[in-house]
Amino acid sequence: MVKGKKILYGLLSVCATALVGVSLSGVTTPTASYTKAINAGASYIKTKTTKSDLDAWDALAVKRSPYGMSSKAKAVFKKELAAHFKSLDGHYSAVDYERSMIGALSIGSNPEKYESTNLVSGIIKTAPKSNAGINGKIWGIIALSSKNYGSKSNAAVKTLVSQVVKAQNSAGGWAISGTASDVDVTGMALMALSMHKSYSGVKTAISKATSLLKNKAYQKSGDFIIASAFTTKANSDSNAMALAGLSAAGVNTDTYKGTSSITPVKRLMKFQKSTGQFRWLWNSNTGALHMSTQQATYALEQYRNYKLHKGSIFSF
Repeated sequence: MVKGKKILYGLLSVCATALVGVSLSGVTTPTASYTKAINAGASYIKTKTTKSDLDAWDALAVKRSPYGMSSKAKAVFKKELAAHFKSLDGHYSAVDYERSMIGALSIGSNPEKYESTNLVSGIIKTAPKSNAGINGKIWGIIALSSKNYGSKSNAAVKTLVSQVVKAQNSAGGWAISGTASDVDVTGMALMALSMHKSYSGVKTAISKATSLLKNKAYQKSGDFIIASAFTTKANSDSNAMALAGLSAAGVNTDTYKGTSSITPVKRLMKFQKSTGQFRWLWNSNTGALHMSTQQATYALEQYRNYKLHKGSIFSF
């Protein structure tokens, strides 16, 4: 009887292996175009980016790609991220702590004991302060919500969520400075608030922000542009942050269709070059292409998480 079971399990194993990548109809399932774009972006980061330029956002993009973080890549990132952190020479802003924490988590390091520094405590002390700015508060929520770091962390998150909700303008967006809504910051705020939908005022804030992005920012070209923002030109950074924020909030952006039925995802992918790198501006190789590639890649990863019902890419 035991021998018979072994034979049965063996046959099931062979059948399961044979069916990998094959649909029930016997036809190979094609890889989604956005998954190919993610893999190309992550590959570019790993193979084409100068090692000394690799940072936390690169680590996140690689970690959240379908291929994940290999042991070889982890070793490279561990060295470069540590060098970046040490170069700050002990002078850390809220965003420095937050960025470093996301990088540490992406390579499997303990953020409470990272390079002899407790990044969690650093965020708790600095992010709620007024000089942290809206970015420091948004990324403070995201970093501290990546795992459960205890009561002090949870209390800080509640404070930060309240501050971010209060900072939302009457149009439904957030500004990097002044009062005019900024697409990028609004997308980032959505990523943060979407991790705490049960908190007071959050659902209303999310509703206002998603309405702004859909009804005021989304263009027939498939881009997200607000005329009063930092740049009025279509760019992959704004498109990426809007897509990431909306996807994190559970919004189906496939219903946003511009000219020729182009969707936000399809439009963002059009900024990608054959090398895997993403342009910042349409048909231009100028600007911070490194950041564009990072943001576009992890925005597509957040969209992929939405499609797979996996939640935030910042939950570790």
